[in-house]
This record gives sequence, structure tokens and C-alpha cells, in this order.
Amino acid sequence: MAILEFRGETWTNPKEIKSVLSKYGIPYECWGTHSLTDSSADGVLKSYSHDIGRLKVERDYVTEDVIALDPTTPNLDVLLAKFSDEHHHTDDEVRFTVAGEGVFEINVTAEERVKFTAEPGDLIVVPAWRRHLFYLTAKKTIRCIRLFKDKSGWEAHYPYAQEGSSERTLHFA
Repeated sequence: MAILEFRGETWTNPKEIKSVLSKYGIPYECWGTHSLTDSSADGVLKSYSHDIGRLKVERDYVTEDVIALDPTTPNLDVLLAKFSDEHHHTDDEVRFTVAGEGVFEINVTAEERVKFTAEPGDLIVVPAWRRHLFYLTAKKTIRCIRLFKDKSGWEAHYPYAQEGSSERTLHFA
């Protein structure tokens, strides 16, 4: 189950987490975990097809995939560094955690962020244009279902680019 930290408080009850996040326009659902008879990407998508289909209809997503990161992922630290800088997307960033855990720090005001630790069974939607960052916990392992409104994926926009540039953009599909 998820852990939400904000303003010195910590929540682990899914209903409370959903209530707090909804005040800031951040959708959260607890889909629970399924026993997977087929752990391939297709098997994972099939296992959660009902929830995926519902979300696609409700929020106009058109495609989904499965992504996995773990200590054996080539250049893992370089890859993770791209997500750990504050950025936004012009599309929702949708993550359902199948295994492992990761942390989203999501801006809710100009000065405040919530810290959301996603664990297996948790779905989080970081709304389009919402500044946030992402990193893995010390386990350095996560497997997620991602949903997109465009088959080409989304781009990460970094408003505080280094080296004097006003913004840099990376494409993720």
C-alpha cells in the first residue's frame, strides 16, 4: 500500500490518501495485487485489463505498456537521474505499480510538495503540466503499467535546465 507524506503527517490508508490527493487534483486508486500466472508484459496487462479498460474510457487513454527497472537495468543511475529533476509533461503521467516501489514528489502549491511512495497495487496519476520528480527507493526496483493519451508517449520538460538554458526536453515512450 502507498505511503503519503505531507505537512508533517503520514497516511497509509488508501481512502485517506485518495481524499488528501483529490484536494489537489491528483487521482489515486488502490487496484490491489493479482497473482500472475503469466509474468510477461502481456500477462501483466491481461491480468489488469478490466481496470486498464475502465481507466482508458474514463480518462481518454489510448495505449498502455509495462516498464521495469531494477539493479540489472543498464545505466540505471543515469536513467533515474533524468526523472529526479523537477519536470512536467503535457500529458498525464499514469503509473500502476505491479512490483517494487518508487517515490513521486508532486507539487501541490508553488512552495509545497506531497511525497507519495507507490507500492504494489497503487495507481497514481500525475496530471498534465504538474511539476514533479520521481526516484526509486533503496530497493531500486519497480515494475509499472503506464497509460498514455498519445501512442508516441510523452515528453519530460525541465523548466530549470542547467547550463543557462531556459528549458530542456526528453521524450519517453
